[in-house]
Amino acid sequence: MEVQQALDFQEILVQVTDCLSKNEVLELVFLCSDMLRKDLSNVVSARELFSQLQNHDLLHSDDSSLLVELLKIIKRDKLIRELGLNPQLLRSRVSRYRKMLYALSENISDEELKNFKFMLHKSLPRKKLEGDVTLLHLFLEMEKGACLGADNLGTIERIIGTVCPHLKKIISCYQTEEDLVNPEGLLPPSYFIQPQSTETRSLQTSFSGDAVQAHVACLNITKTQHLTQGDKNPSYPEPNQNKPVVEQYHMSGDWRGYALIINNHDFSRCSGLKNRDGTDIDEQSLVSVLKWLGFKILLKQDCSKERMLTAMTDLCTQDHTPADCVVCCVLTHGYEGGLYGVDGEGILMKKLLEQLDGLHCPSLKQKPKLFFIQACQGHKEQEPAFLQSDGFKDTLDKETGFFCDAEVPREAIPVGADYLVAMATVPGFVSFREKVRGTWFIQSLCEKLKQLVPSGIDLLSILTEVNKDVSRKADKSGTRKQMPQPEFTLTKRVVFPIPKTPPPS
Repeated sequence: MEVQQALDFQEILVQVTDCLSKNEVLELVFLCSDMLRKDLSNVVSARELFSQLQNHDLLHSDDSSLLVELLKIIKRDKLIRELGLNPQLLRSRVSRYRKMLYALSENISDEELKNFKFMLHKSLPRKKLEGDVTLLHLFLEMEKGACLGADNLGTIERIIGTVCPHLKKIISCYQTEEDLVNPEGLLPPSYFIQPQSTETRSLQTSFSGDAVQAHVACLNITKTQHLTQGDKNPSYPEPNQNKPVVEQYHMSGDWRGYALIINNHDFSRCSGLKNRDGTDIDEQSLVSVLKWLGFKILLKQDCSKERMLTAMTDLCTQDHTPADCVVCCVLTHGYEGGLYGVDGEGILMKKLLEQLDGLHCPSLKQKPKLFFIQACQGHKEQEPAFLQSDGFKDTLDKETGFFCDAEVPREAIPVGADYLVAMATVPGFVSFREKVRGTWFIQSLCEKLKQLVPSGIDLLSILTEVNKDVSRKADKSGTRKQMPQPEFTLTKRVVFPIPKTPPPS
């Protein structure tokens, strides 16, 4: 029986090894460095690490708590469930110091990391600062150089204070809880980017990988958005104690969620509706960026009215319980209050949006439902040109070669909370699509997501930047303009976690 149990556990370790990325292996090696008390710089695979842990009797078939703890810290909760491990094993082996450093690494942006390296220019050899060196690599090198340790945080405090002062809270939390009688570990890194409500902010922080009862809102915010606690406490000095905290939607689940893209191009069966040349460029950009953000893509092309409704109904019937949110992008021709299928049949926009409300889709209750709509209407006959519209008929400017889109449907959002509907243009005005570059709105949206998500900027702020970017565009004559418009019933900020990979090119 014991032999079979041991074999089963070794099989689990093999499966974990196969599932981990190179960066995740580095993270586990970093987290285990203290408990093994040796240089692990030559350990490059999870298999080697697990062997070392087993040799020190830290990992075995009778006690998988360390494996569970490590996977929880790197946010692989889904893998824990798939392997049949007990997620309630809360025994803490990883030091609070290691978890604090890991939390810093999880919440630093690429630009801040570059500045961090620059600050260490005189402290570490140049070769240690070049290439794809992560913050965890830097921490290990700093420890070797005796300028970092559990009781030697002066150097990183100074650098963090200069490069990314919003992360000082993480170090402060660690230091404040230093004298706790029964520290259980550090807050999961995802917690540091979730401002909590006034009722849950307190000093009762349990430094545990699973510390759901922890109540200190350690914020990951940008240099231009310093949210502070409303509660006064001498342990957490803030420049403005009266500034309110805006809550964020939970975005640290096993996966981000589904992203449905409905892309209608071929309207050859319809009289008066032209093919939407250039929409394939928008599709490619959306698929690339949404995958990078962690969404599972559901792509539907050239949908009739019924297929559009079926796609939304199918999305509604999915189990969104483990998801953080849902995204739906519709690229098609439109009319006042509705959207066209490739069969020329129209469907009210509200009819599509309401498929995801709390009544039709309970697993999306209190989760953000994000819609990005590139669909407008025009008034005159369309003619071939470089830029085309997404309207029923289009107005051609013979001098500039621009085709116009038309109005955004009013009152597009269903009654209910947690919706965002971002339209390509404001009511009464035009939007544009270019054959070789896609639409102004979708292309700007994708670019701003790539630029600003790594800095922790919330979605509405990103859409504000999209508004600014698109509003500056114009046709060759400078007389044709466009202004996108988001409408929303969101009750919290939408902040996507910083992806571990570089943004798509």
